[in-house]
Amino acid sequence: MEKEETISIDSTSGGNGDIWMRLVSFYAISLLKPEFKFQIKIPVFIADLATYTFGDRLTIISDNTECDYTFTSLGIKHMIKDILKGRKFISPYARSVIKDKKKKEFKDLINLVLYNLMDNLGYIQVPEEKWIEVYQGYLDIIGLKKIRSVSYESYVNQLNQDYPILFKKLNSAGLPTSPELTIPADLNENIVVFPTGTSRQFIPVWWAKENIPDAYFAFFFKDKEAAVFIKNGLKVVYFYKEAGDIIALSKAAKRTLSTDSFPSHLLQYATSNCVITITEVLKSRIIAPVYKGQVVDNRVACHPCLHIVKTLNCAAGYKECLNWKNIHYTQDLINKLKSNYA
Repeated sequence: MEKEETISIDSTSGGNGDIWMRLVSFYAISLLKPEFKFQIKIPVFIADLATYTFGDRLTIISDNTECDYTFTSLGIKHMIKDILKGRKFISPYARSVIKDKKKKEFKDLINLVLYNLMDNLGYIQVPEEKWIEVYQGYLDIIGLKKIRSVSYESYVNQLNQDYPILFKKLNSAGLPTSPELTIPADLNENIVVFPTGTSRQFIPVWWAKENIPDAYFAFFFKDKEAAVFIKNGLKVVYFYKEAGDIIALSKAAKRTLSTDSFPSHLLQYATSNCVITITEVLKSRIIAPVYKGQVVDNRVACHPCLHIVKTLNCAAGYKECLNWKNIHYTQDLINKLKSNYA
């Protein structure tokens, strides 16, 4: 038997949803490429849940270990010094960010040429352009040259085989949760909503108040935006330092609604009793091929949009996603929320 080659990857950059999709994907790849043993470095917030869910195939670390490869969203000029020191990077979004821009610039063409060069040299490994619109879990990891031989079809087939395994784990009594987590006594009679993300993926409080005023709105306990919902007379519930809290709240609720932010990525593998709204990113990129719940897709022409912090206007010049003012989007969402009620 050939000895496994260990590949260590720093996956601490990006949003928590990006990190979760990479974990799901490396979990699948570990069986498709058994000659490799993957060691994945992630933030502490996801570490317990990741070890619990993926630890039978992946080695999960959250310390200061130096890794063979590092995921990055930085531009080339910001990586030069580290490249000269021998570091290697995986840049999943180098091409997709340029593709999503409504107005291309000459520098975008230059960047594409440079990324192709860096990829050929192995310093910044970038997925092929043909994968830009498939599930982001695959897009994120397939830039790594050592696993590029894995086809998307084989990857999706493995995801389908892994889905019942992951679903069972995420619905078992061993799910890591925070001791502070409190489940409202009437949550089983109500919708729980995960309304916020770091960019355009947030439900405006006026929309929430007008359309789902009786729901519980779930926030990370340090999120100051919760106070805005409370001020508007809406019910708020918190999740804490364990990502498993999100799944526990969803399991306890009558129905779940999530924007296309981190909670939605967990819930795609933990429940089918969830409606996910698409605002920022293409549905094909962020909805897993194995997801069995419902999705409310985009209705506006400026979609998809670039990732910009929500305190600033989006690239089209708006403070809130225009989908929330689209009557057809709202009607689709409300109809789907009602559709699976017991």
